[in-house]
Amino acid sequence: MISGAMLIILMSCSEKKVSVALSSVTHKTAVKVVIAESRQYTPYLNLSGNAFADREANLGAALPGRVEKIYYPAGSKVVKGELLVRLSGELYTQALVEYNTVQKDYERVSRLNDKGSISSQDYDHVKAMYDASKAKVEMMKKNAEIVAPFTGTIVEYLVNEGENYFFNLNLDPGYSTTSGILRLMKLDPIQVEAEVNEKDLSKIKKGQTAYLTFDAVKDTVFKGRVSAIKPFLSTMTHTATVKVEIENGSGIIKPGMFANVKIELKRITAVCVPLNAVYRQPGTSDDYLFIVEGDKVKRQKVAKLFTDTIWTGVDGLTAGEIIVVSGKEKINDGSLIEIK
Repeated sequence: MISGAMLIILMSCSEKKVSVALSSVTHKTAVKVVIAESRQYTPYLNLSGNAFADREANLGAALPGRVEKIYYPAGSKVVKGELLVRLSGELYTQALVEYNTVQKDYERVSRLNDKGSISSQDYDHVKAMYDASKAKVEMMKKNAEIVAPFTGTIVEYLVNEGENYFFNLNLDPGYSTTSGILRLMKLDPIQVEAEVNEKDLSKIKKGQTAYLTFDAVKDTVFKGRVSAIKPFLSTMTHTATVKVEIENGSGIIKPGMFANVKIELKRITAVCVPLNAVYRQPGTSDDYLFIVEGDKVKRQKVAKLFTDTIWTGVDGLTAGEIIVVSGKEKINDGSLIEIK
């Protein structure tokens, strides 16, 4: 027999259990929400690269000799066609003397040929000697003078005035390794070379806008454009070299400087949510959102398309859906929620 007091106690405990059970079923977690919306966005491809001269040449001579005269110091800007260095001209002088002699013979036989007083065979023989001598003079002159092939800056001399010139190789990594006496560079514009992974190569087109910063030039952003894309990839890194051209009239950018490159890609439209609405599964790379459906939430896996400072574009979501943005750490798939 159960006494009345015991019955009252049991009934009281049962009511408390039912009350607790009902409370757990009807409990709702307070959350804040936002509506996913469609936005336009300009994505960027971030790369790193190095600055190079627009043109570069190590200028020298085909024959060994001695540097007789240097007309401009290193750092000078020179114009195409200007005489930069004069070399020892013994061979040039010898060739010029021979040419003057052969030229007189040629002029004489030309007059005789006009009068018909010499055979064609003799005329052709002298003319061939004249042509050969003239070509030799031109060749020797090129080996006695160094002329600027383009407008640029003399960045350094590999041989000093008075020294003998043989075949001096430049061994600086990343620059021309051909033999030379001086190195001439065209520094305006500057070309920045960066490596693009094969999966991103289809996004790059010639003429695209790029924004560049340099560690050596603080608080300055330079605007450039994609000027060239190498038509093959490295078999080691599976990347292709992309060149970005920027103006450098001030000369502030120097070859060899490290550059951060942002290439502007095609504008896209995507469904966007605040960055803090995305929940990452601990220990994984999986991203999720909590979508509100009535008074419950559904956990939805999404893929990030792009991210800026506030918004992130996602794949796997429809514009207009209500997304939990605050309180998501307290809920799970199917949780009851109360929007605050």
